[in-house]
Amino acid sequence: MSNNTQNSIITSTSTTTPSYKLRASLTPTERITTVLYFTGAWTLILGSYEGGKKAGLQYLAENAHKLPKTKGGWYFYHKRKNYRIFIGGMKSGVRLAMKTSLVCLTFTGLEAMLDEVRKENDFLNSCGAGLTTALIVSGIYRFPRQSIKYACMIGLGVGIITGGLQDAVRFYQGQNIWYWDLIKKNRV
Repeated sequence: MSNNTQNSIITSTSTTTPSYKLRASLTPTERITTVLYFTGAWTLILGSYEGGKKAGLQYLAENAHKLPKTKGGWYFYHKRKNYRIFIGGMKSGVRLAMKTSLVCLTFTGLEAMLDEVRKENDFLNSCGAGLTTALIVSGIYRFPRQSIKYACMIGLGVGIITGGLQDAVRFYQGQNIWYWDLIKKNRV
């Protein structure tokens, strides 16, 4: 894609929506929806896998004293075990997907809200959203002080990484980044 094509795409998008509302060339609603879909699908898969393993081990532990002795008995043993693995995996996957999606919804929603308040989208909004999300999660789960520190460091790190990557994309697209202009101005 040529530079002129990229610039026309950026300008055509930014004429309908103010540039501070666009992150990764998506409006806040599109961004929140995309994040929720990907987070929900990915954590559903991971949670189902882990929950299935746990349910299989639990079924073995519960039935270790009465293992079947016939070929038909083993058939029904494994049939029942597979059913329990599926149900346990889905329960665990849905539970993990709901929790993780709620955390990502909080982060992305706070980020969009800070973009709207400051009329600027940069890594500072992402850092603020990450830190606030970490504090909310810490308050809900009543973490001890040391765990709150770790949660805040992780939230701040996620904010720096996501905000920095989004700022790098904006810089690559030719948009101005206020702190980069400030750094260049002070160097001269």
